Amino acid sequence: MKRPPAREAGALSSGAETTAPPGKRAGGHGFWIPIAGARRSGPQAARAPKGRGGAGAWRAVAGGVRSSPSRFGWLRRAPCAWHMGRLTEAAALGSGARAARWAGSPPTLLLLSPTSPGCAATMASSDEDGTNGGASEAGEDREAPGKRRRLGLLATAWLTFYNIAMTAGWLVLAIAMVRFYMEKGTHRGLYKSVQKTLKFFQTFALLEIVHCLIGIVPTSVLVTGVQVSSRIFMVWLITHSIKPIQNEESVVLFLVAWTVTEITRYSFYTFSLLDHLPYFIKWARYNFFIILYPVGVAGELLTIYAALPYVKKTGMFSIRLPNKYNVSFDYYYFLLITMASYIPLFPQLYFHMLRQRRKVLHGEVIVEKDD
Repeated sequence: MKRPPAREAGALSSGAETTAPPGKRAGGHGFWIPIAGARRSGPQAARAPKGRGGAGAWRAVAGGVRSSPSRFGWLRRAPCAWHMGRLTEAAALGSGARAARWAGSPPTLLLLSPTSPGCAATMASSDEDGTNGGASEAGEDREAPGKRRRLGLLATAWLTFYNIAMTAGWLVLAIAMVRFYMEKGTHRGLYKSVQKTLKFFQTFALLEIVHCLIGIVPTSVLVTGVQVSSRIFMVWLITHSIKPIQNEESVVLFLVAWTVTEITRYSFYTFSLLDHLPYFIKWARYNFFIILYPVGVAGELLTIYAALPYVKKTGMFSIRLPNKYNVSFDYYYFLLITMASYIPLFPQLYFHMLRQRRKVLHGEVIVEKDD
């Protein structure tokens, strides 16, 4: 089956006369789909292959993935399909009458570019840190409007409630921290005064893993699980369990970074779900992390480092031989390995967020390498 002659991207529209220069191929940034009812002129006008179902059987393919290799073998795959790996069916094109039959002439072929709405939506959905509806940073953060509309009413309502509750919870925590410091004038005792609120809302974030598991948030379960569990680890197995370090300055460091980050993140998700996202929230979401992320990581590492002498002295959470299970575990060395794991993981997540920042705020098309 012959490939149809190419047309310039965006040059064709339903009902418009178009011509195609002979022998010109479609560029690497688009793909062909049939549009019912368009008129063509010139000897090089493309003729779509006739087949069962007429024009109504043709589907627009966002990202260039072919819907049927046998019938649509001439469709061109666009680069965005290779990198996004997502299939999105476009809305029905043309009127119902023309979608049910050829209407006298075969449909015109339209070349979509990555800047067109169909492909742009697919690219946007591949973003996340990050992540809609309380997902992780890496996941984070970006769900195509069409995909969000396909969420059930109950799921959307729950995600909206969840993100509003989390935003309010971290706001309460922030206000409590500010009031404590203004009254006491010191950071000593700060963690003890806010620990109940911190433990509740940080533990409540485990639901984000459930959101990924049941599919209402299109984010990697593994990435979300690692990020949420690392926070749980810092709250319960470090700061809560090792009381002598609760007054360390490093604890205040990661508490402040977490609080500002989570208020920004959950408010971003909330307004996105409501389809009323203020630019300031969007700007804050993709700019505050530049400072807060390194500050939070520094606070976590310094807190774990401060806990090492106490853990080594007491042997807490360690299992010594001999025992009936014939296994051993040293929590001290586990903490050392945990600290070392920040070296390869932090740059990857940080630069991922920088790429998302360029894409969202500056409109750059970021091409990720295939695994």
